[in-house]
Amino acid sequence: MRLVPATLLAFTVLVTPFAAQERSAPKKPLTFAEAVEQAKKAIEAEKLGAAVTALQAAIRDVQKKQRTAILACLPKPEGWTIQDNEVDENADALGATMVVMGLSLTRRYENGDKSLAVEVTANSPMLQMLTVVFSNPALITADGGELVKYGAHKAILKKSGDNGQELQILMHDTHLIKVDAQGLSADDLLKIFDQAFVDRLEKPLGK
Repeated sequence: MRLVPATLLAFTVLVTPFAAQERSAPKKPLTFAEAVEQAKKAIEAEKLGAAVTALQAAIRDVQKKQRTAILACLPKPEGWTIQDNEVDENADALGATMVVMGLSLTRRYENGDKSLAVEVTANSPMLQMLTVVFSNPALITADGGELVKYGAHKAILKKSGDNGQELQILMHDTHLIKVDAQGLSADDLLKIFDQAFVDRLEKPLGK
């Protein structure tokens, strides 16, 4: 067996290119148009699984826009500090949950000893069961609540603890705006979350 001379081996090592260092970049989410186009191509190729995945990506993109639109509609009362929850909407697990269960977001307000915690749940099929409660004034009253009407939509207002109020607004049977207020009267709460607020939400939440 012939041995490779040491000088030749050294030369080979020097001139042989080494693999460049690489880092896997985060996968860029598809836009709605890109996802729909991919879904069309997948359907034409009878790749149904790929079509479903692409359509889910399209829904996620719409939900991101919907989240931004809802936050823009929430009240901005003077003198209150506002804090929104941070969400990594690009996370795969979160994206899958949003598609199946609907969109959920929260915002917190502070003003001295007063506070507001707002939670919006949109496009959730689970909320349809609440229509029975919202359609039964006797049941609402028996639970210590009061029925409030916002045009075509209904809400339940009731006391929460010694110094709080809870307001739940149901829109189109699939969207719920829940507000937990501390240090505010019922009248003050309804001035902040008024008919104009609900009307603004018709664009991102309407049918």
